[in-house]
Amino acid sequence: MKLSTRAEYGIRVLVALAHAEDDRPTSLAGIAKADKLPHAYIEQLVGDLRRAGLVTATRGHSGGYRLARPADQIRLVDAMRALDGPIVEMPCAGPTNLESCERPQDCSVHEIFERLYNSLSGMLGTTTLAEVAAGTGGPPYPPAVRRRHAAAAVKHARAASATAQS
Repeated sequence: MKLSTRAEYGIRVLVALAHAEDDRPTSLAGIAKADKLPHAYIEQLVGDLRRAGLVTATRGHSGGYRLARPADQIRLVDAMRALDGPIVEMPCAGPTNLESCERPQDCSVHEIFERLYNSLSGMLGTTTLAEVAAGTGGPPYPPAVRRRHAAAAVKHARAASATAQS
């Protein structure tokens, strides 16, 4: 599974707006420079975030963007849907779409994609922008450390899967 640059950059912009110290609008040029993001691209993303009601815009000399509501009231699932659309691109993924599949027989992969949908939407639905903004951030880990973290995550997932099956 791959996180799109739309989602990554859009979340970065939201975090930057959450970090804004006062209630004054923040310029996209400042965010683009500070986070090394392409200004023209994040302008497009902010339009989607504005239409979704996650950010507001102020025009004029001291204009810019700010969060439409407090960061602890913005869920990542809302941001992801505004930026990328459905959480899982499968017609029947999700609890309300089980009947929309046009296959004549039961789908062999439906259950696993439904579990994936439930897991992702559950995690993104309970994580707020305030939680993400409160993270320490910092530079990326070196490759050896990332490999260790990935191996530990796989081991943890296998243990969780084994526990769920028993």
